[in-house]
Amino acid sequence: MSDDRCVKCGGVTAGWKCAICGAEADEHDPGHLHGGSDRYCTLLCRGCGEADVHCTCATA
Repeated sequence: MSDDRCVKCGGVTAGWKCAICGAEADEHDPGHLHGGSDRYCTLLCRGCGEADVHCTCATA
């Protein structure tokens, strides 16, 4: 479990998730690229299971 928080709801995160393809990983993978960038690999919101930028939880 990560100490980082979801950017949308502020909830607990659990690893990383690609906001484009949905690939999940325990740690950030700088080699997972879309459009030449790893910026789409974001924290995985534990509440809804989405990449934090696509979080569907109610905001805190």
